[in-house]
Amino acid sequence: MIEARKGDCGGDRARCSLGDRCPLFGTLGREDRRGVRRIKGCGDPMARGRRNRSKGDSKARRARKKLNLVGANTRHEEHWRGRLRVEIKSGKQIEPIATRFDAAKHQSDQSKAIGDIRPFAMVAMPDGSSDGIVLMSLEEFSEILALIES
Repeated sequence: MIEARKGDCGGDRARCSLGDRCPLFGTLGREDRRGVRRIKGCGDPMARGRRNRSKGDSKARRARKKLNLVGANTRHEEHWRGRLRVEIKSGKQIEPIATRFDAAKHQSDQSKAIGDIRPFAMVAMPDGSSDGIVLMSLEEFSEILALIES
């Protein structure tokens, strides 16, 4: 039997985040373990979760490669070896951090002297703590690590 290439999304319509736009019609993807075929962009919680995990895993792989971390080929950062212990976060949860970092970098770039090639780092000093948090771009941090290790 030939499966239809296009059709109505088979996701859970009652729990779909798309509201009135559900059910969507379009090119159907592969069947999941329950035999359900969804279209790209399905708002079903299972489909959203799969997309979120896939996106997070992809960003973690890129960060791991950039930082030259070795160890078991797994999504669990706890099993990675190297000079750093890392926890990779991505998506909506880090948007406030990224917004503050971008604003601080922009402020620093505005007053940077011509020819200043030093990497930028933001230091956050939370109330109630004598220690700070350092934020850097992954590109600049990997360059600093390469200098330290060589």
